[in-house]
Amino acid sequence: MHRRLMVKQLVLATGAYLLLPACRENEHRSSLTLHNLKIEADEEALLAELAETILPKTDTPGAKDISAHLFTLVMVDDCVKKEDQQKFMRGLKDFRKAAKTRLDKPWEETTPEQRHAFVADLDKAKKDDGDLHYFYSTVKRFTVQAYTTSQYFLTKVQVYELVPGRYHGCVPLKPAPQTTL
Repeated sequence: MHRRLMVKQLVLATGAYLLLPACRENEHRSSLTLHNLKIEADEEALLAELAETILPKTDTPGAKDISAHLFTLVMVDDCVKKEDQQKFMRGLKDFRKAAKTRLDKPWEETTPEQRHAFVADLDKAKKDDGDLHYFYSTVKRFTVQAYTTSQYFLTKVQVYELVPGRYHGCVPLKPAPQTTL
C-alpha cells in the first residue's frame, strides 16, 4: 500500500522536475511567437528603437506605442520569401555592427540625435543590394505601413470611411449653367 503511494509521488515529482524548466520564463526569447524567424529579446528591442527613430513620439503616438516593430516582424515572417527573411536577419546583425562601429557604442545606448544622424546617413547612402540596406528599407517600409494602418491613424488622423461613404440625401443642387450654341 505504501509502495504504490511512494511510486506515484516519485512519478509526480519526476514529471514536475522535467516540466518546470519549460515553464520558466526565458529572458532571451522574443515577446512574439514567429514561425520562420528566430528573434531574441535584444533584437526585438533594437527593432523597436529603430522603428521609434523612424517615427518618433511627438504629440501623436510613436512607432513603439502602436507596436510597429511587432507588425514588421509578423510581416517579414509571413509575407516575405525565405531568402529575403535570411537577408533580413543578416541585415539586422549588420545594422548592429555598423551602429556600434560608427557610433562607438551599442544602438540602445545612443542618444536620439545620434540615431537620427545614423539613419539619415543610411537614407543618403547608395542603395545597393546589401543586407544592411535591405534590412533598413524593409523596417522603414513596414513601420510606415503599420502606422498608417493603425487604429489611431485611421480614427484620429485620417478618418476612414467605408465605401461608398456617407449618404447625403438632402443636398441642394445648383442649376446647370446655360450654354448657348
